[in-house]
This record gives sequence, C-alpha cells and structure tokens, in this order.
Amino acid sequence: MRPDQRHAHSVNNVKLIVFLNLMFFLVGLLESMLSALIPEIIRSFQINYGLASVMPFAYFLAFTLLCIPAGIIASKYSSRNILVFALLSAFVGLSMFVVFLRYQTSVVSLFLTGSAAAIMQVTALPLIRNVCGAENLAFHTTLNQLMYSVGALCSPVIYSWLTSNMLHGARFFPLNMLSTVIPNGFEWTSAYWLLILYILFMLVMTFFIRFPSQVKTIASAPTGTQAYKELFRNKYVFFYFLTMVACVSFDQGILAWMSKFFQDVHGLDPLTEGASRLSFYWMMAIVGCFTGLIMLRFFDSRKVLAVLTAGAMITLLFALHGTTPVSKIAFPLISLFQAVFWPVIMSLAFNSVTKHHEVFSGFMFTAAFGGALGPVIIGSMGDVVGLGASLHYLFIPLIVVFSVAFWAKPLVAQKKSL
Repeated sequence: MRPDQRHAHSVNNVKLIVFLNLMFFLVGLLESMLSALIPEIIRSFQINYGLASVMPFAYFLAFTLLCIPAGIIASKYSSRNILVFALLSAFVGLSMFVVFLRYQTSVVSLFLTGSAAAIMQVTALPLIRNVCGAENLAFHTTLNQLMYSVGALCSPVIYSWLTSNMLHGARFFPLNMLSTVIPNGFEWTSAYWLLILYILFMLVMTFFIRFPSQVKTIASAPTGTQAYKELFRNKYVFFYFLTMVACVSFDQGILAWMSKFFQDVHGLDPLTEGASRLSFYWMMAIVGCFTGLIMLRFFDSRKVLAVLTAGAMITLLFALHGTTPVSKIAFPLISLFQAVFWPVIMSLAFNSVTKHHEVFSGFMFTAAFGGALGPVIIGSMGDVVGLGASLHYLFIPLIVVFSVAFWAKPLVAQKKSL
C-alpha cells in the first residue's frame, strides 16, 4: 500500500470510529430518555408499575429477537446497508412514538426503536475490533461506553429543559414549532422530535464513510447453525452470556426505577429532582468511563472489574438505606463504578473466541433481554412489597458480575502501558 493510500485508509478509519461513537451517543440518548420519562408515561397513560415496565420490556425484547439474526446478517452483508436499515427503523419507531400518543402504539414504537439499537450495536462491535485491533478492544469499547454515557446524560437535561419551557408557555424556536404539533399534557414527548433530526443527520453521514468490505462471500460464509455449533464448544461463551444478562438487568433496573424510587420513598419531584438525579447518574458514568480508560492502561481488566463491582455493592447499600441526602448522592454514584462493566465484560468475551465474531456479537447482545427482565422483576415485586424493597434484587446481578474476575481466561492479552 502506497503512503497516500495508507493515509487515506487511516483517515477513513478515524471517520468510521467517530461515526460509531456518535452512534453509541444516539443509543445512550434513546435508552436514557425512556428511563427519564417513566413517571410521565405513568401519569399520561394512567397505568400502574407493571404496565409501565412493559415499555422498557418491549425495547429490550427487541434485543432478544433481533440480535442473533443481526449477527448472522452482519457476517454476510454490507455493514453500511445494515446500519442504514437500523437508522431508518429508529426513525420510524420515534415517529410513531410522537404521532400516535397511545400506550399500545408507544409499546410497538419502542420495540422498533429497540430493534434499531440492537442492530446498530451488534454490527458496530466487530467493526471496532476490525479497525482498532483485538488488543485495544477493551479501551475502545470503554470509549464507546463513554459516548453512550454522554448521550444518556444529555437525555434528561434535554427532556427537563424542553418540557419545563413548554409547560411555562415559552415560544422561542424550536419550542414555538413543537407547541403546534404536541397536544397539551404530552409536552414530555418534545425531546423525541430532536432525536428524529439527529437520526437524519446520522443517515447522511453514512454516505461519506467507506466501510470495510466483507472478506467472505455469501456462498463461502458459514451458516448461522455451523458458526454457533463451533462457538458453543467453548463453555465460556455461555458464562459470558449469563454475565451480560445480569449486567444489563442491573443497569436497566436502576435506570427504569431510580426516579420513581426518589418520588415514592423520598417524595422528590420526578420532573426536577428525578431528572437531575438521572443527569448526575450519567455525569458519574462519564467520570467512571474516563477513570476506566486510565485504569485499563495500567491494570488487568479483570482486577479493575472486581474492584469496581465491590464499590458498586457498597454504594447500592447506602442508596437503598440512607437518608434522603445520602440516597441522592449514593444512587447516582453507583454509575461511577458500574460504567465499565459492559465494555470490560464484552471485550473479555470477544477475546475469548477466535472466530465468528459477527455471529458471536449477535449472540452476546441478545443478553440485553436482561434489560427487560430487570425492570419487570423490580416493577412486579414493587406492586407487592414496595419499590424500596424490590430494588434489593439488584445485588444478585452484582454478585454474578463480580465472579467474572475469577473465571475469565481471555486468549488475547490486553494492551497496557506498563
């Protein structure tokens, strides 16, 4: 490869990495927005905890149904076409959310949006490994998590600012335009209109980036059944899958019910205090990602995971049993420790198999159905024993995550500075 070709290839790789990080930013916006809106959804549609938990369940059910097919398709077809399809699905899902303001339609639209998020993430991770190298995967997946956290931080801020201004009759751009299409009582949907514009921007970006071509042809690529037979010979594939179920269950269990916990147990307004706690949660996630990026340059990822999981357990105990001031600090502080769970576990998993990474990506992201289980388990228990008691379920997935530090045996050594 000539020097000018190497330079062009390097520049395109940078563009691709930026695009993929912006895509994780979008996923963070989508998932955190849903968490921030749970109290408003309960009020607007007049539903109980159980029905409210169906909405995050529908979002994460899409991961269960779509990730494995997405992984198989990603091993055979153009990444660009797959990502364009995913972005279009998100556009349709969000449009349904804001146009048809009914509970039943919103569940369907969240399923479509979750399908898009599933396809985007399943396709992105093998691309990142291909462009950045297996030895740098833990670092770059943590960077992706950082962008996800930034997006998640922006969601409640955007939601709170737009909703508050619309409720107080502000008429400057773009609120003057949104007020003409959003009915009274549903001002909380205004943030989704901005997400629709962001998705259109991402669609335009796909046409200015060259994606790596598939090495395999459709005819020569192994079938999904053959690939999974080879993967399932590795017992760690199942161990990592169950760990990811626990990890996402913990993550989404907190996000779905933290605002409602503060409202029910401590009497805090979800529009102001609840949204600010979510913002603080994602601020701590950003700090946790930066801290994780530094720690992963000097220490083995398994040791990092063990220390941070222990910190999350202690902080959760203070969050559930502390006074209002203590709980307001401790609950968001959990994210400081939890921020690198997903990227570290996923990088260990990917570096524990030698091939079929696209198919493996689909299988691993199917574990996101834990994001549906966590909120449903907590919400259903909360209807019986109260939300404060049901949140103790979160200690179970933390114990599972903690165990990874003792049994994980990656085949590719993590690149460290020391």
